[in-house]
Amino acid sequence: MSMKASIITGPEKSEIVEIAIPSISAEEVLIRIKVCGVCASELHSWLEGGYGRRPILGHEPVGIIEKVGSQVQGFEVGDRVTGLIQNAFAHYAKVNYRLIVKVPEVLDDLEALGEPLSCLMSGADRTPVSPGDDVAVIGAGFMGLGFLQLMALKGAGRIIAVDMREESLEHAKRFGADEVYTPQNVKPEYKVTEWRHMDQGIKGMDVSVDATGSQGGLQLAGEMTGVHGVLSVVGFHQGNGGLRNVNMELWNWKAITVINAHERRDAVHIKQMEAGLKLIANKKLNMKDLITHVYNLDEIDKAYDAIKSKPAGFIKSVIKMD
Repeated sequence: MSMKASIITGPEKSEIVEIAIPSISAEEVLIRIKVCGVCASELHSWLEGGYGRRPILGHEPVGIIEKVGSQVQGFEVGDRVTGLIQNAFAHYAKVNYRLIVKVPEVLDDLEALGEPLSCLMSGADRTPVSPGDDVAVIGAGFMGLGFLQLMALKGAGRIIAVDMREESLEHAKRFGADEVYTPQNVKPEYKVTEWRHMDQGIKGMDVSVDATGSQGGLQLAGEMTGVHGVLSVVGFHQGNGGLRNVNMELWNWKAITVINAHERRDAVHIKQMEAGLKLIANKKLNMKDLITHVYNLDEIDKAYDAIKSKPAGFIKSVIKMD
């Protein structure tokens, strides 16, 4: 038995191939993929042509269990699931049953992408916010808009969104930002960049979130973090070998706490995924409206190009299987 899959064959180029449907072990399930989100963390691999590996990308799927291994517990054929599933730009993918969760019946496939949801939930859990705190979210893309909503749920008193694109700032208003600014228009009283600012009563932000994964976003988040405030790094930093320059003198004398909001423990991801799906099902978190562009499996290059070019209305692209 064979299936269709999309592989990267060169820089910014993918093609559909016929390959064998994966065989499963005793603790694995075979999933028929219905949809799969297109993640910016894989953009560099697409831009660089998969580094010569001809990979099948895609790690944000929702699908239906078609086959279960003999030692699988808690799942059966027909269950709709999401989880920590790799190689999902294909009609089928396999995964250990401990790395999936069931999708509530009330949810649409497009709003149940588990992996990015668990990243948002675990990142928000790692970011300390007290009721009434001033929170700045730098970057109003998919992750920033999701994180913005979770900061509100944690009790942020005021949420300030910053982005280079005016359209993204309009999105931020829609999803709950109280104030929005382009980087060059951030109010001076929202930045603490000199010692005298403390004597002048310039407070800055209790919590600043870098959701850009860029040098500029990280720098601005550091400037907006107040004395003894929190800087939470949510964005995935790629490019330039992952290297970034930071003003450690500024960070030192402000005595800020820097949080790496990323999570690598699978069990924590699964727990946070289940919690996030519950929030969506109870209409406390809006992920459905963050999905703006839907493509077919043979249009993956268009989906990645949308991340790069940001067409009108773009927040996130998703692949929907034929």
